[in-house]
Formats: sequence, C-alpha cells, structure tokens
Amino acid sequence: MELWLCSTAAMPLRLHATVLEALLPEGVIIPTGFETVGHIAHLNLRDEHLPYKELIAQVVLDKNKPKIQTVVNKTDAIQNDYRTMQLEVLAGNDSLHTMVIESGLRFQVDLGTVYWNSRLATERQRLVNDIFRNSDVVCDMFSGVGPLAISAAKKVKYVYANDMNPTAVEYLERNMVLNKLERKIEVFNMDARRFVRAIYSRQQVHPVTQIVMNLPNDAAEFLDVFRGILRNSQPGLHYVMPMIHVYGFSKAEDPELEFHERINLALGDVDRIEMHRVRLVAPGKWMICASFTLSESVAIAQPTYC
Repeated sequence: MELWLCSTAAMPLRLHATVLEALLPEGVIIPTGFETVGHIAHLNLRDEHLPYKELIAQVVLDKNKPKIQTVVNKTDAIQNDYRTMQLEVLAGNDSLHTMVIESGLRFQVDLGTVYWNSRLATERQRLVNDIFRNSDVVCDMFSGVGPLAISAAKKVKYVYANDMNPTAVEYLERNMVLNKLERKIEVFNMDARRFVRAIYSRQQVHPVTQIVMNLPNDAAEFLDVFRGILRNSQPGLHYVMPMIHVYGFSKAEDPELEFHERINLALGDVDRIEMHRVRLVAPGKWMICASFTLSESVAIAQPTYC
C-alpha cells in the first residue's frame, strides 16, 4: 500500500483566498484553513460552503500538490465510542491511509477507522517536554494510534497505553515497532475503567506517576474510577499518588470554573488544580486541560462507579 509521508499541521488558506474569492459567489465567506494529516487535507466546511465543496476542495488540491493528494470534509460530529469521523472525499484519490511525522516520529494512520488530531501536537509536546520526567511511568487511557504514548516513551521510563478501538490498537502496535519503542510500551484494548483497575492491580511492577485522559467529551466522567482505586491494595506496599491530566470542553463564561466543578462532582473537592487552555475549538468553546495530584483520601475512599 502506498503511503504519503508528510508532517501534520493546521494550514492557512491565505494562498487560496484570491482564487476562491474569484470563484465563489459574492458574500460567501472564504474558508480560513484546513488540517493536514499526511497526504490528506481535512476541511471542516460550514453549511454555506457545501454547495461549493468540490470547487473548494479542488482549489486546495491544485494549490498544494504534490504534498496534498486527497481532500476530505467531515460530514458529522464525532459521536461514537471509537472517536472515528464520518469523512467525505471531495477531491484527489480515495486513500485515507497515510503516514504522518510528528516530533520526529512516524505514525501510520487510517482516518476512516481511527482518530487523529494534528491540532493537538503542541499540547502533546507540552506534556512530554514540560511535565513528564525521565523517571515517570505514564498511563494513557485513550491513546488512539499512539501520538502521545510513543512520544512519551522516548523520554520516560515506561508507558501503559489503552484504547477501546481495536483498529487503533493495531496501528499503535505498528507505530511502536516503526519507531523502535515497543519495549517501553505495554498495550491494552479495553474500557478505560477496566484498564485503570488492571494497571493498579499490579502497581508494584511499574508504579504510575502520570495519567493522561484526553477524551474531552467524556473524560471527566471517567474520573470516578480513581475513587477507592487503592482501597484494597496490598499491605506494606508504597503507592505513588499520580498526577492526573484530564481534558474537557467548556462553553461557560468561566470555563476553568465550570470544568473544575465537573471534576469535583467525580472526585469530591480537588483544591490544588492547574488549568491550561489548550485551544479555542469553536467560538466560545474552549478545550481545557486540568492537572492535579490524586489525593490519598480519594484513592482509599469508597468507590462510586459501577
């Protein structure tokens, strides 16, 4: 299978504005940018653009060859457990299987069956470069094909990586081998709560120090798994209280306060918490990362999840 090797980025459409202004009807807002994933340009067109979607896609394709070989548009919001997108090929070849380069690492991706977000590359590097230490053991609860898990494995002691999507796990395992990091990552394919309980049942092997929960639509609701996670731990073992990095969306006037309240609903009062605004995903809608250390009182509390 042919792979197009490209970096991932969010690309401006400024170079195409003049062409599109000449081709589109007066009054139609010119699309402002697109995301690239390997050889694929990923558009997110508004309703007003849909009558002209093939025209817009062809301009993007013509102005970005040979790097761009396929132009797609997302046709529906992500609403399934596997986080896969409904994509329509508008121009170029039909292949959604590609290879991307991020931070010097190579990743095979099939946008039709797995999740990938190029716009989170900076956030992934913030965690790896600024937060994680060489001695850390990282638990990635929603790893996808491994952009964070594999990048972290270059630096940290060990990584546990999990995803519910079996196809994503297949690509994760390929990408581990591709980047020669398979000995530093252990892979799981299960529900995130089961994954956490499985890891903590054998904490004495590689005690987890950093936990990443990058599933912004639902991650805060998974926090309840940490209530009582050490309640039945073996006597005499010393357990490290991990740092948790949980992501969420907020449309509130004060997004940090609203997200903090959601975290408190799951874990009780979490006092010392650091909030980081990752990016503005839509007008008035922020993606937030909340980082805090799991308290021992929560870890030995009565569990609340089913």
